Amino acid sequence: MASVERPGVRYAMSEIDDQGEGPRLALLEAILDGPTFARLERIGVESGWKCADVGAGRGSVSNWLRDRGAEVISADIMPRFLSGPDVRTHDICDGPVEESAFDLVHCRALLAHVSDFDAAVDNLVGSVRPGGWVMVAEPDYGTMMECDPDHPRAEVFRRFRERSAAGTRMDAFVGRRVHQVFGDRLEDVSSEGLTDIVSGGSLRARYRRFTMEVARPLSARRDDYDEADYDELLACFDDPTFRYIDCLWVAVWGKRPVG
Repeated sequence: MASVERPGVRYAMSEIDDQGEGPRLALLEAILDGPTFARLERIGVESGWKCADVGAGRGSVSNWLRDRGAEVISADIMPRFLSGPDVRTHDICDGPVEESAFDLVHCRALLAHVSDFDAAVDNLVGSVRPGGWVMVAEPDYGTMMECDPDHPRAEVFRRFRERSAAGTRMDAFVGRRVHQVFGDRLEDVSSEGLTDIVSGGSLRARYRRFTMEVARPLSARRDDYDEADYDELLACFDDPTFRYIDCLWVAVWGKRPVG
């Protein structure tokens, strides 16, 4: 599949072909699915629930919900890894998936990339019925930090995280915003923040390295790095002696008020 870019969409990885984006999303699922499924268990998803998985990616959350007897709409602005009658091409900035229709609306790693954050939040809440649940999980790169500032690779990693924070293709600090915006719209709100100390070669490091590798042409095109710089950065994620604090994944869930 050719690379795709849609005007107004900030998601840089929409330009990456399937051979890069599919395995990258699989690594992200391996990191995030366990905590996501545990939260959904706490909510108590039941057979017969009508659910919307927004920004469904490769569909791991949609499949988990279906395995528990839920009826699921898998919605994505670019559903290239999804198939079947329950898949919908949809931009959450344009409107609800369906108005007040779902018992649960879920999204993950979506709001960092949308072109209209406020509209996306309103439309996620507008998709769920009164009394139904909304669950979101988003990253915040404010926690990302090299553990040893004197490590030989610390300087190149520091430049990477500073460039990531200053980038224009995603909101690197959206995680810290989601509690307030959904707390203002929902009731019975709970939240959870998870991060980890990452060593080179671990799952999280392999995910970050793979992401940087497939995004290398984008960074080169923007003149963010020269080739030697980029090779040094990738080596951070291979080096078991290099450790960093990962981004913080902030999850928020609550019910749409009744009345």
